[in-house]
Amino acid sequence: MTKRQKKRLTDVEKAFVVQELACFGSPKEVSEALMEEYGVQLAPQNIEAYDPGKRAGQHLSKKWRVLFEHTRQAFLDQVEKRVPEVHKAVRIRHLAHAARAYKGQRNYMAMADMLERIAKEVGNVHTNRREFTGRDRGPIKYSEVADMTDEQIDKELRQLLNIKDDADVHPAPESEL
Repeated sequence: MTKRQKKRLTDVEKAFVVQELACFGSPKEVSEALMEEYGVQLAPQNIEAYDPGKRAGQHLSKKWRVLFEHTRQAFLDQVEKRVPEVHKAVRIRHLAHAARAYKGQRNYMAMADMLERIAKEVGNVHTNRREFTGRDRGPIKYSEVADMTDEQIDKELRQLLNIKDDADVHPAPESEL
C-alpha cells in the first residue's frame, strides 16, 4: 500500500486511533498500526491528540472521550478474565514451578531467587520484621522499674505470671555471696 498523507482522519480512522490508545498502545505503535491498517501516515505527536489523558488531547470531543473510556474499561475487564498471570495465585504457581525446576538442576542461587520472588508476591513475608504486641494484642506497657516500689514490682510480676495466691510462688534460692 502506498503512503497516503492526509490532513484529516476519517471517523473510522479516528476510532481506530482512539481504541488503540485506550488499549495502552504508545503513540509510535499506534502511528505504525495506522499506517499498516489504513495506509495513513500520522506523526506520534499528532496521535497524542486522541488520548484524553494527555495534554494534547484535552480538547478531544465528548464522542471520542466516551469511546476511549468504554474501550479502556472493556480492555481491562478482558485482561482480568483472559490473562491468567493477572492473578496472584497463578504467578505464585509459576514461580514455585520454576523454583522446583532450579532445585532439580541443583541451581540453588536461581532457586533462592524464585523463593524470594514468591515471598514478595505473597507480601512482605521475605523480611525478618516481627511485630510484638502486649496482652490481648494491645500496646506493650512500659514501666520504669527503678521508679517502682517493691510492692508495685511484686504486683506487676504476679499479673504477668498469672499468680493468684502465694502457694504458686517458690522462694528464690539463697545466693552464696
